[in-house]
Amino acid sequence: RRKVPVGPGHSAMDWGRLKSSGFDLRNGITALQRYTPSEVAQHNTKEDMWMAFQGKIYCCTHYLAYHPGGVGQLMRGAGKDATELFMKVHPWVNMDYIMGDKCLVGYLIP
Repeated sequence: RRKVPVGPGHSAMDWGRLKSSGFDLRNGITALQRYTPSEVAQHNTKEDMWMAFQGKIYCCTHYLAYHPGGVGQLMRGAGKDATELFMKVHPWVNMDYIMGDKCLVGYLIP
């Protein structure tokens, strides 16, 4: 596991400030919905990146620049249920806290 330098203004503290700022971190999603894996799979680019974790779906687009492992590592879970991958890499991290309700777009259904 390797950390990469994040750019100026992209620390964990900066991410916390952005979450509290009122900025739209859901990319226009205004109401929580249920999504199938195929619907989540459509959101797999740096410009529109969703990731499912333990049944919750988060818009991670704006978090990419803040991820201490780098954009490439986070993109490994783009458009899919990344629960297993996440738990292998850092099971001690609280995803709900990092992403919070501000990034939550819905729930994964079979």
